[in-house]
Amino acid sequence: PSQAGQTFRGYVRFGTGASVQELKLLPIGPRQVVVRTEAAQLCYTTTTQGLGTTPVAQAVVPAHGGVGIVIEVGSTVERVQVGDRVIVAGQAQCGVCYNCLRGRADHCLMGGGGGRPNDPFAEMRDGTKVAGFRGGCSELMVTYEDYCVPVVTTVSPVELAMLHDVGMVGLAATMTKVKIEVGTDAVILGCGPLGLAAVQGARIQGAAQIIAVDPVRYRREVALKVGATVALDPNVEGNNLVAKIRQLCQSRTKALAGGGNTLPDYVLEAAGGDLFPPKVEVGPDPTGVLVLQQAWQLCSPVGNVVTTGVGHPPGTTISFPAGQWSNSSKTHHPGNVAGASSLRDLPRFVRLIEAGLFNAKALATSTYPLERTRDAFQAVADRTTVAAVVVFT
Repeated sequence: PSQAGQTFRGYVRFGTGASVQELKLLPIGPRQVVVRTEAAQLCYTTTTQGLGTTPVAQAVVPAHGGVGIVIEVGSTVERVQVGDRVIVAGQAQCGVCYNCLRGRADHCLMGGGGGRPNDPFAEMRDGTKVAGFRGGCSELMVTYEDYCVPVVTTVSPVELAMLHDVGMVGLAATMTKVKIEVGTDAVILGCGPLGLAAVQGARIQGAAQIIAVDPVRYRREVALKVGATVALDPNVEGNNLVAKIRQLCQSRTKALAGGGNTLPDYVLEAAGGDLFPPKVEVGPDPTGVLVLQQAWQLCSPVGNVVTTGVGHPPGTTISFPAGQWSNSSKTHHPGNVAGASSLRDLPRFVRLIEAGLFNAKALATSTYPLERTRDAFQAVADRTTVAAVVVFT
């Protein structure tokens, strides 16, 4: 039955602020799904939307997806049905667009609103229409079926919420398009929830050495807990960081016996720039450009560089030696969910939690009720928590 007219609460960004509002659900379209939200993890990239004070004309519920139970489906929806628990992913996978048909669902043309309109799904008491087609910061989400991945599991919603965005990207960065080989060295630059998921992906894949780098002490401690073999402070290492990692990656075999490499074959940048001044230890470069340069410098001549960071100041550029750029065999893999295909990968990532291989609890370091969504966004912006999850009871 139609849920149109149902009232619910949501955290709405509108005008020059954001607050929890009472909303009324509007009728859904034929490809849309209504989900009763159980939990939603707040990505660092959404903090400017959740905390911003610049005027916005379109009221919107922020967040990149969530976890919940389907309570209504549109007339042409086939992927899910009422009663399904679903992960509403941060990236669509329609399965039929140009990119999906070529094995690049991480760039699905329906993703990011590129192919689906961000039409209002609810209205406030004063009649103001509210958009947000995967906004998890409300008791009800309305999304398109392209974003829905049904899962059958007893894993808690808080743990599942670590997969709809950052966890999916971090695991994908080490296990999908770029697959870390057994016995190799991997370097993770940045130990937020995405980087810490990547640390675990590298461990699951069998990397012999996993070097985690982050200026924040508690995040380095979590990295060691979930699989890093070494955790370095870039503030302490300074200009010696690249040399220190090179030393740690010294080959155990002479060149004539198949060895000789002194740089890691897998480097993941998961730092980005500071969208807000952190309330914890500040890194060497708030713009995030230095980390991008180091990622390139660190990668072996035949290795893989994966970059996922955002928040670099507008107009910021980086440079590489022209010969290396044009003639080296390093391969750069830019972010955008790091090669993940949500329908393929999220169910198997859930199984990793069930098997005790992916520790989602270690990343979900704080939970908040809807009434404290602003506090949750602030904690993420301040970097005083690994990840904040808004929970609904």
